[in-house]
This record gives sequence, C-alpha cells and structure tokens, in this order.
Amino acid sequence: MKSKILFLTLFLVTAFTFGQSTNVSGTVSDSGNMPIPGVNVIVKNTTKGTATDFDGVFALNDVPINSTLVFSYLGFQSQEVIVTRDNQTINVTLTEDAEALEEVVVIGYGTQKVSKISGAVSTVKRENLEKLNAIRADDALQGQASGVNVIGAGSPGSKPTVLIRGIPSYTGTDPLVVIDGVTQSLDDLNSLNTSDIESINVLKDAALSAIYGVKGGNGVIVVKTKSGKRNTKTTFSLNSSYGLQQVINKIDVLNASQYAAILNEASANAGEGIIFSDISGYGKGTDWQEEVFKTAPITTHNLSASGGSDITSYFVSIGYMSQEGIVGGGDKSYFDRVNLTGNFDTDLSEKLKLISNTSYSNIKGSSIAENSITGVLSNALNMDPTVPVYDEDGNFGVSETITQEIVNPVALIDNTYNKSNTNKLTGKLELQYDLLDNLKFTSRFGYTYVDVYSKNFYPLVYYGTGHNSTTANADLSAITTIDDGNETDLYSNRVSESRTNYFNFTYEMFANYNFNIGDDHAFETVLGMAIGKNTGDNITASAEDIPFNSWNYADVSASTDSESDTSSSWQYETRNISYFTRINYDFMNRYLLSFTGRIDGSTNFGKNNKFGFFPSASLGWLVSEEEFFNPGVVTYFKLRGSYGTVGNDNIDTQYSTISTFPSYTFGDEIASGSTLETIPNEDVSWENQIQYNIGFDTRLFDNKLSITADYFNKTVDDLLFDPTLSLYLGSPEYPTTNIGKTSSYGIDASIGYNSEFGDNLKLSTNVSFTTSVNEVKEINNGNKYLPGSGYGIPYTTITRFEEGYSPGYFFGYKTNGIFQNQSEIDAHATQDGAVPGDIRFVDVNGDGEIDDDDRTEIGDPFPDFTVGWNLALDYKNFDFNVFTYASVGNDIYRAYERNLNYTNRFASVLDRWTGEGTSYSEPRVTFSDDNNNTRASDRYIEDGSFIKIKNIQLGYKLPEEVVKKNGFDQIRIYGQVKNAFVFTDYSGYDPEISNGDDSVLDTGVDRGTYPQPRVWTLGINVKF
Repeated sequence: MKSKILFLTLFLVTAFTFGQSTNVSGTVSDSGNMPIPGVNVIVKNTTKGTATDFDGVFALNDVPINSTLVFSYLGFQSQEVIVTRDNQTINVTLTEDAEALEEVVVIGYGTQKVSKISGAVSTVKRENLEKLNAIRADDALQGQASGVNVIGAGSPGSKPTVLIRGIPSYTGTDPLVVIDGVTQSLDDLNSLNTSDIESINVLKDAALSAIYGVKGGNGVIVVKTKSGKRNTKTTFSLNSSYGLQQVINKIDVLNASQYAAILNEASANAGEGIIFSDISGYGKGTDWQEEVFKTAPITTHNLSASGGSDITSYFVSIGYMSQEGIVGGGDKSYFDRVNLTGNFDTDLSEKLKLISNTSYSNIKGSSIAENSITGVLSNALNMDPTVPVYDEDGNFGVSETITQEIVNPVALIDNTYNKSNTNKLTGKLELQYDLLDNLKFTSRFGYTYVDVYSKNFYPLVYYGTGHNSTTANADLSAITTIDDGNETDLYSNRVSESRTNYFNFTYEMFANYNFNIGDDHAFETVLGMAIGKNTGDNITASAEDIPFNSWNYADVSASTDSESDTSSSWQYETRNISYFTRINYDFMNRYLLSFTGRIDGSTNFGKNNKFGFFPSASLGWLVSEEEFFNPGVVTYFKLRGSYGTVGNDNIDTQYSTISTFPSYTFGDEIASGSTLETIPNEDVSWENQIQYNIGFDTRLFDNKLSITADYFNKTVDDLLFDPTLSLYLGSPEYPTTNIGKTSSYGIDASIGYNSEFGDNLKLSTNVSFTTSVNEVKEINNGNKYLPGSGYGIPYTTITRFEEGYSPGYFFGYKTNGIFQNQSEIDAHATQDGAVPGDIRFVDVNGDGEIDDDDRTEIGDPFPDFTVGWNLALDYKNFDFNVFTYASVGNDIYRAYERNLNYTNRFASVLDRWTGEGTSYSEPRVTFSDDNNNTRASDRYIEDGSFIKIKNIQLGYKLPEEVVKKNGFDQIRIYGQVKNAFVFTDYSGYDPEISNGDDSVLDTGVDRGTYPQPRVWTLGINVKF
C-alpha cells in the first residue's frame, strides 16, 4: 500500500512538473559581446521555435519546464540550454566554429570550402570592393587577384583589358563572366552595380573552369551578388559619394614662340624661306591641352534593404552613378547609370525553394573621339599653338597651314554629337528541390535582354580653307559646285540612328549529390545539362540635309532630302547544348581528388566538328592533416595539382551568306549583282587549350600569415584564324580555320597577413604577384604571322602575331643614334637619303642595306610581372586603406605624333641635332626628310613600367552612442583619392594603354589614349 501511495505521489509531481510551461526570453551574442541576429532558437525534438532579432533578442512563449532550447547559427557551434523555473531569462554566448567559418568559394554549379579545393582560384571579398568604390567590377580585380592582369581604361564607363594567365587566343581574350549562375560577358559588367556584389571569384585553371567547357578557355569570373538573411528584420544601407576628376599629367609640347622658331629652322634646313618673320610676339600661345581637359564631377548614390522571415530572404537596391569625362565633359562625354536589383529566396514548401534574381539597368552616355589621329587629344597635342581658340569674330580659330586631319580640338568637341540609351534586364529564375537530405535538383533559367538606341550627327564644319575635314564655308553655308549649269551642294550634314537588340538565355538542369561512405570517404558530385541561345539584330537608318545644320533637329525623319535615306540591318543567332559532371572525392580529410567533364555542342562550328569534350582532373594533399605533421610555425599546408582541357568558340556561325549590295558596270549600263559574303568551313573545330597547374597553400603563425603560389602552363592547339583567300573569289569574309598554336606559362602568388595589436588596432595586408611568358608557337598561313594594329597616314602596322614571338609585339626598325658627319654615313650600311643629323637605323640582317627586311622586334606591350599591394589599418573608429599597383616591363608605342610639317612638335625637339656633337638622340628638323626619320622604329618605344597609388581612403565611424541616439545603427564618413600618385618614366598621359574594346593586339599603342583621372571623393555610409 505504501509503495502504491509513493508511486502515485511521484507520478503526480512529475506530471505537474512537465505539464507546466513558462515564457522564456533573452539575448544571443558572440565572444565579443556583439548581438547576433537570425539565431535559430528551437525547442529540442519539436518544431516550436523562433529567431533572434537585429539586436540578438528572442522571446518564446509556453516553453515546457525542463525542456531543452537549441541555439544554432551558421559559423558558430550550437549550444543547448535547459529551461527551469529559475531560468526564464537566458543569455547565451555562442562560440565560433572554426570549421564552419572556413571560407566558401562559389565555383561552377556549386560551392566548395577553400581547404577542399584542389584547383586555382583567387577571391576578392566585399570589404575590398567597398573600399575601392570601383565603377566597374573588373576594375576591382586589378592587383587584387593574382594571375589576373587588368589594364585600366580612362574614358567614362569604358572597358579595361582583362587577361587571366596570359594571352591564350588570337580571336579573343575576354574571360567568361558568370553572375549568380547566369552566363554573361565582360561587356556586361558596365551595367552591374558594384555595391550589389558580395564576392568575386576568379577560376584560373582547367580544374575549375573546365566545367564551363568551351566558354572557359580564357578563365572565368564568378560574381555573387548580395542576398538577405532569414529571420532578420529589414536593414537599410545608404552609400553616397561625390568626387571631382582631374587629369594627372600633361605632355610637354612646344609653346607658340618655340613652335615658330622650330618651324623656321625646319624650313631653312629644307632650303625654303622663313615662315615667321618675327617670333617675339607669339609668347606661349594657346595651350590646347588646357582647353580640352576639364575638372569633371562623379557622383554615386546607392540605397539597399535586406532581411528575411522564416521562409523568405530578400535584398533590394537602387543605385545611381553619374560620371562626366575629363576630356570635353558635360553632354559631350559622360556615363550615367541607374540600377534596380531584387534578389529573393523563398521556400515554396519544406523541400522546394524558389530563387529569383532580377537586375535592371539604364545607361545613357556620349563619347568623344579618342585614341586615333582624329581624336581630341591627338588634335590637342598636334595643333598649331599660334592659333587662338576663337578668332576676333568669335568663331573657332583655324590653321591656314595645317590642311590634313589636325584641327582645333575645341571645335572638334563642339562638333561632336552622339548619344546612346541602353536598357538591360538580366536575371534568373531557379527552383531547388531537396529530394533527399543530400540530393538537390536545380532547374535554372538565366536570361539577358539588351535594347540599345544610338544616334550620331555629323554637321557641316569649317576647319580652314583647303582642310581635308572642312565640309562648309567659313559661315557654315554649303560648299557648292556647278555642273552643266546646275548648282549642287558638295557636302551634306548627316544623321544616323540605330536600334540594336540582344536576347540571350540559358536553361540548366543539374543535380548535386553529396554523401559519405563510412567516416573516411566523402563525395560531392554534380551532373547536369544546359541549352543556350544567343540572338541579336540591328537596324540602322541614315539621312542627309538636316535642317539648320543642328543637333536639335537631327533625326532621320527630319531630312529634307528623302533620296539620301539609306538603311541597313543585320541579325545573328547561335545555339549550344552541353552536358557536364564533376566528382570531388575527399579521403580521410587529407587526400583530395576532383574530376570534371563537359561536352559542348555549338552552331559556331562546322557539321564535322559540332561537339567537343573538355575533361580535367586535380589532386590535393592536406599535409597538415597528416598524423606526422606537428603544427608549430606552420599551421596549415596543402599541395595542389591539376591538368585539363578547355576550349574557345569565338567565331561566327558556319554558313554561307550572299550580299546583293554590289553593282557592276557593263558598258553604259549599271547592273545589280551579288557576291559571296561569308564562306563556311565545315571542318573548323574548337581551339583546344591544355593546362596544367602546380601550387600550394599555407598558413603560418596561428593563421596570421597566408601564402598561396601557383605555377601554370597553357598550350593552345588548333588556334582559330581567318586566312587570306584568293581575290578571284571576290571579297568575302574569310572562313575561319585552325592553323595556329600558342603557349603561356608563369607564376602567380599572394601573401596575406592579418593581426590584432591590443583591443584597438587591426592590421591587414596582402600582396599579389603575377608573371606570364607568352609565345606564338605556330602559324601555318605561309607568312607565319598575322598583322595587328597600327597608326598614321599612310597606315603603318606596328604590332604582329608572329610565330616565335610574343603575341602583339611591336615591329619596326632599330635605331643607333644620329649620324654626326658624312664619314659615319659612308661607313654605315647603305641608307638612302641620309645626311648628317639623321637617325642611323640598324642593319639587322647584315646585308649592307637598310630596307624593310631590317624590321624586327622593338618592344612588347605586356608586362614582365605585375604586383598589387593592399594595406588596411583599423584604429578605434578610424579605418585607413591604401592600394598600390605596379606593372614592370611593359613597353608603349608613342603613336600620337602626327609629324606633318606644320603640326606641333614635342619638347624633346629642343634637344635636336644642329651640328656635329650637339645631339646623339634627336634628329635635325626639316621639311624635307628623305631619310624618313619618322618611320616606325624604337625611337617611339618607351618603357611603360609604373607604380600607381591607386587608392587611398580614410574613414571614421561616428561613436555608437551618438549614432544609436539618432536612430541609426552605423554612420561612417570617408575621404578617398583614386590614382593619387603615378611613378613612371613614360612621357605620355598614362602608362596604362588598354583600348579594351579593340583587339588585344592594340594594347600599348598610344594614339592619344584617354588617361585615367585622379579622383578626389567624399562619401558617407549609413546603416539603419
């Protein structure tokens, strides 16, 4: 009886105890006592739970006494706390989970922890992007990612040259860009708001890029944009800045008095009369560079909001950026961009998730002519300084002696009329379904739509009587001619308008399956397929005789001469289909193996080679996980190696087209005709790029110091070229064929150091190093070379893609000083036309005669190596960041000298030869140059090596008590200087010569390239 009473009593007490519940609240913080928002707080073995708010506070009602609360958050170790009667306020401190906090890198069709990667990858994090405040994402890669060479551009919104591990291809060197899984191009980065970027990963070797197959031959830039966090309240972020841009350097040219004196001497040396009888009154004259360079504003404003609930996260933003050009400026040179972004992640069910990323951008712009003889800066450098900007009547000043190409550059800017308006919509719709705990199916539709409207107006202009660019009389009336008694206009103004549309889409379906076999074998796998289609079309209309010769009336519909109306159009379509797989194997957390394979099919190739297979494999050894490894100074060490193939399909679709444009004359009759326009090559195949990579990663001194280094080697077989065809076939576009081979090898490395000194001082620094040696191994076109870019009138080719040489090397004559007297000329190889004071050219082939066969390599536009150095210091509420970039060994061809008799000269001419022993470097001046001293030679080659302090930024966070009191979470103000200092021996504006929209063979040719400006900026960052 007693036992029954005791049992009943215990039962009632237990039932009463477990039947009770209570309300529980508290805070969750990290080891630094900072609140952690979004921590999951769950009653163990139930679905009951909540999450901490922005201040780390949580509250949970009706929690059973003696139940267990589980606190969990990504990057921290989970913690369990028992709820008791006396423990209703629970404050928890979570400890960081070193393994969970390990950096995760976005790679093709998945993510991977850095320690598990056996390929080569470089990462630029959000923090570095924010400090650089870059306009374009690719600019932010310069010096930040080892193995990546970025040659910056100066004009507003312009595209830089980006090379990942050398120059692998003749048909294009731009890397593939993947934004949130959507395939895009380097050109698309001008529409991406850098404030929306979370991270950029550069996949550098075949082990990582082969899963993109034919698109990954030039490397892959993987961009991840920002997203919200679940179970967090909405957080707003406002970033705003205003800056002023200025030219850093000007080129020394002659002033008016010097110009007059030199021209008198040149005329006298040619046996002609004096041009300027009295040079004393000319003074300094017009500084044309001062007239065209402006102090230009640049403005950015970005507002974003992010947060999430239990089943949804979101990130939305709006951005505005406006940049005027330092040449011309105003409505003549500008780049305006508006961005709208919405990234949403929603659970449709327990296993099904929908991800929707959408980005809209509108870009408006205008540009001036640059990097050409007819460019504004070329005219500013070569224009006669005795001519005023405006004459006495207020009209633009003109030169009566310069009658070719070179004009008043201020007038040229004023006569430049163009505009563009681009609307772009890009994004993805993605469904993820968790069939099993470790098996996920993904269906992704990525799209890009671009609509471009552009207009150009070419008014009647007057640049001087007899000038070859003049199309009107001095009063801008039409120049007329009389034929058979009829008066007609010799020239007309002209307007052209065009509309271009692009639509690209990719549909991908793939599965990720991650599983373990026992404790020692871990697998990460992906298997999928993709189809894609790229389309584009354009229509262009032109008309003449626009009323009032005015931009305000410049419209095709406004033309008063309907017979002058013309139109043209084009369109294209390419399609591809792909199958891909990857298997990552991890044995005992120390031995890594990865295999990737992709099959690509493309309409760009002939019917006999529609498909290509691109495999790769890599190995990794985590030495620091071995039992024999004794951590001391070295805490982490991994060896890596990879080998694989990738491709390139940068050619047009293989099909025949016929043009009906040409007309033919038969006697007195003009008949319409047709001609072959394109010829297909049914056997053309993919460029086959073979890569191997050996590298290591290590961390030392309690992970404060990190080192990553790689040696790479790339060989491209079946290089794609357009050979020369017989003119008997007419004038078609030559069919692309596989006739070449290139190689690139080098080293890229990075060293980072992070440490804290006391409670208030933090130091972070990183140095990246890149070197690459490039060579053209084979060109099977008979000549063994392909011509590159050039300059001048008549046009002179100065770069070549030639077997046995670096791609795009400079080609011309070597020089060996100045002939001092006739005996030196007599002792030299035959050099027709040479007299004392002329340049002595080198007889390279030793045949005793200076001729075209003596032309040879005179320079290389690509650097021997580049170095980037980031230094960041945080002291209390202050933060300081400096970024320095150096390029060593790159040559520049100075192609902005027009060298006409009456064009201006450069300051070096003041050291000219005027008699024996007076100069050994600068030739005599003369209007009669039988020696052709201005021929393409190493006289125009300069060392373009430089060190640039690219970014200096000093920021200050307002005290927390002040900020919180006014309802904000954080307020930071900062000052920034971009391109603060440039150290170089180059005499031009800027040693970075990109010409990014042109062939890589145009790199380093300076025809008056738009320089990168120095930018002074003040900004504010606000979070609330």
